[in-house]
Amino acid sequence: MVCVAKVRVLCDLHRQRQQIAAQRDELAASAAALREADRAKDRFLAVLAHELRNPVAALMGAVDLLGRPRSADQAGIIHARMERTVSHLARLVEDLLDVSRITEGKVTLKIQRIALSDVLNFAVESSRHHMDAGNHHLTVALPEAPVWFDGDYSRIAQIVANLLGNAAKYTPPGGAIKLSARTIGGEIVIEVADNGMGIPADMQARIFEAFAQVEDHRAYAQGGLGIGLALVHRLVTLHGGSVSVESDGRGRGSVFTVRLVQVEGGD
Repeated sequence: MVCVAKVRVLCDLHRQRQQIAAQRDELAASAAALREADRAKDRFLAVLAHELRNPVAALMGAVDLLGRPRSADQAGIIHARMERTVSHLARLVEDLLDVSRITEGKVTLKIQRIALSDVLNFAVESSRHHMDAGNHHLTVALPEAPVWFDGDYSRIAQIVANLLGNAAKYTPPGGAIKLSARTIGGEIVIEVADNGMGIPADMQARIFEAFAQVEDHRAYAQGGLGIGLALVHRLVTLHGGSVSVESDGRGRGSVFTVRLVQVEGGD
């Protein structure tokens, strides 16, 4: 009996050691994740400070110019620059607010029956200036038959426009971008493909995180905060869908795929 009791005690001690080791490993992993999140936050704040400083400096310069003698033509040029700068600031702030609202569960979708071609064409028009600025060739391939689904029209347009804008940013001038959509087994599959910079394999699993950025891509961000894909992921998730990315690596382009639930019939 004494031997049996000792064996039980030893077994209990062994299990306790295993539990302590597992807890230690979990704490170490959590600590490492927190350190990485903190570093990512610091990088994001540095980018945010840089992106806010530039338009603020431009506005201050424009205000100074408005206080000096000028011709009507010069005033018009200054006004146009200020308008573009304010629009840029408004977009940065709206992106930040969107991330915050979604994270805190404060976004309410206005669900309605949507025709796929309508919302995708609207997203294309919203992104046209990105394509023109980069002299990109955009191809659009949509289903010939009407396709319907339930969603928030403005948010779905925002999802696709963000993906198109992201493709335009990270595709060299004159590149090719394709927006396509099809239905597969009751799902709507929307793809945005480009022949741009591509995404390294080690970043593809993290590219939709709020603070994640590919180091080599920062010079091409063109005044963005790098949270557009995080917004896409969260808005798609709110719609009960999924978004993924495939890329063969640097310089090999990317394909972003959004999947949504199809419904039968229109209004």
